[in-house]
Amino acid sequence: MTSIGYAAFEGCYGLTSITIPDSVTSIGDYAFWYCSGLTSITIPDSVTSIGDYAFEDCDSLTSISVEAGNSVYHSARNCLIETATKTLIAGCKTSVIPTDGSVTSIGNYAFSGCTGLTSITIPDSVTSIGYAAFEGCYGLTSITIPDGVTSIGGYAFYGCSGLTSITIPDSVTNIGADAFRDTAYYNDESHWENGVLYIGNHLIAADDVSSTYSVKEGTLTIAGGAFWYCRSLASITIPDSVTSIGDGAFADCSGLTSISVEAGNSAYHSAGNCLIEMATKTLIAGCKNSVIPSDGSVTSIGDYAFYDCSGLTSITIPDSVTSIGAYAFASCYNLTSITIPSSVTSIGDYAFTRCDNLTSITIPDSVTSIGNSAFEDCDSLTSITIPDSVTSIGDYAFADCSGLTSITIPDSVTSIGYAAFYGCSGLTSIEYGGTKAEWNSITKGGKWNSNVPTITVCCTDGTITVE
Repeated sequence: MTSIGYAAFEGCYGLTSITIPDSVTSIGDYAFWYCSGLTSITIPDSVTSIGDYAFEDCDSLTSISVEAGNSVYHSARNCLIETATKTLIAGCKTSVIPTDGSVTSIGNYAFSGCTGLTSITIPDSVTSIGYAAFEGCYGLTSITIPDGVTSIGGYAFYGCSGLTSITIPDSVTNIGADAFRDTAYYNDESHWENGVLYIGNHLIAADDVSSTYSVKEGTLTIAGGAFWYCRSLASITIPDSVTSIGDGAFADCSGLTSISVEAGNSAYHSAGNCLIEMATKTLIAGCKNSVIPSDGSVTSIGDYAFYDCSGLTSITIPDSVTSIGAYAFASCYNLTSITIPSSVTSIGDYAFTRCDNLTSITIPDSVTSIGNSAFEDCDSLTSITIPDSVTSIGDYAFADCSGLTSITIPDSVTSIGYAAFYGCSGLTSIEYGGTKAEWNSITKGGKWNSNVPTITVCCTDGTITVE
């Protein structure tokens, strides 16, 4: 045996300890996920790859050991550490993070579901805390984040229901969405100020905020998703002190009509009711009244920029824009048409998903990739032509486009993702610019779990029937 595969021991509650044989070189994603009885694990020197979430929710784990000869990983004080990147990738309820500088990052899901963890000291060497790093550690009661940390990932302490004390230093410049949601601190009404939760100089979340809101002077960061679903919010003013705003900070604010940044801000500015990060020229938030500047100050539409902006009926994307981010226009269900300029090269995952009334879309020859679920659930979309520049179509890219009756795919496409046309109940034929052999190659035999009527693929050398 050379590998332990995906979810190989998932949910093996009775498994208490395991010694992995020397022949194993890789441990797959979720390999030991939810092995709640597992108390110890020994990893041999042969292992050079450990997948994501490999030991997540192993809440009884007390001992993690790596054999001394391993060139990629080592263990110290019951922490599993990737040596080169200095990333703590897995810990347990008895872990003590080394203070010798060997850990600079706490990785994604590192302590996720470790319900036995009651306290942890994060050393000064750590500069980042990953996504869901301590998610569900409900025995944790307090946390002090040291001055060296600059980023806290989304869901980092989500569901730490016992966490009553949190200290976030001013060194933190990025806080992901819901990083502290459903902690005792978050749920304590005494910590909220007029519907807004601040921790130190960081705005963490808002709820039932007034229609016109000014962020408190001196605020350094606005966390990802901070104003998510604040549908009564109509106008927001951001002070010059703010240096970081997380992804989706104003997503789902369907009533938002005005975004303003104070003139002295060095990181952001507002124009045409768009919030723009100056250094990257990224439009990070828009509203139903937005007009994207055409002066070259915007080159990217960021993730969640117009997410669930139900009041948006039309928007002009200027020629300066080169990329459209993940969820950028997702759930803009009153958007009926959009023209993507020839400057754009990539359309991100879920970029236009659930745009129910989108009847037409023009994809220019500049686009090389269409992300996962980019147009999923666009019910009113009836036809689409993929230009010759596109090389990849992501998973579920056009899934559940029930109104789609025809599509043209050029031979430039070398990859069509899983279930790309799942649920396209009106689609009966596809025009493909390559051969039958090429089609079978890019779709792994022409099967995509389509769940649609029989489709005829018209290739240059004949047709293929896809069940």
